[in-house]
Amino acid sequence: MADVFRHTWWAFAQVYYDLRSLALVGNFLWFLTIVPLVPIVGIPGSFALQQAVLQADATVTGIQYFVFIVGGTVVSGALAGPGIAALFHVAHRHIEFENIELRDFWQGFRSNFVRAWMLFVIDMCLLYGLIVGFIFYTGTGQLLIQAFGFLSLYFVVLWTAAQAYLFPMFIRYDMSVYHLFRNAAIMALSAPGSSVAFFIVVLASVVLSILLIFPAVFLLASTLALVAIRMTQDRLHAFGVELEGRGL
Repeated sequence: MADVFRHTWWAFAQVYYDLRSLALVGNFLWFLTIVPLVPIVGIPGSFALQQAVLQADATVTGIQYFVFIVGGTVVSGALAGPGIAALFHVAHRHIEFENIELRDFWQGFRSNFVRAWMLFVIDMCLLYGLIVGFIFYTGTGQLLIQAFGFLSLYFVVLWTAAQAYLFPMFIRYDMSVYHLFRNAAIMALSAPGSSVAFFIVVLASVVLSILLIFPAVFLLASTLALVAIRMTQDRLHAFGVELEGRGL
């Protein structure tokens, strides 16, 4: 667990001392690719969550909300997915002590476009399913069934922890989407302390991003990408996988 917090401090220092490459070329361009996702998914998602919590009747059903959100994810994922892949591509080059230019982000975006889009959409749909499951089961009013809802919170933590390994392996290895998710889940389960620590770091980052927009635009995504790469390196070493280069 302590390693994750140490990686976080190290990653933040890397972004601070290399603002041009990691903050502007990496984090800021990533932010531009993720911006369309916020209103397309966030607005209907907020209304759906409010309706579910208040259990109020509405002209739009939960299924329609779900279709809107998934459809919005598919559309906006064409930018968001490859944008995340490009962010990790830039972070990986930084760890390898390579010079980072604007064209590096574009290269990571273009070369991984289809697979990153697919990976992102599936990844987000898994999260939506967990959230819907939590809302459905906890809203039944029956204690035994509600326990299944709170169990889904465990899978949300697992999903968050798996993000630390998903895109680093995507950038490094030519794996199928199924094997990427399977290996990411195994790596998250194999180090529960690191998984909880990464969840805490991500949660703190989200709260900080809500309170202060500046970190989200310039700092946090690149920081989390560097942390994820270091965590993936640690897990692969633990599994006895020999790594080439300085990072992955």
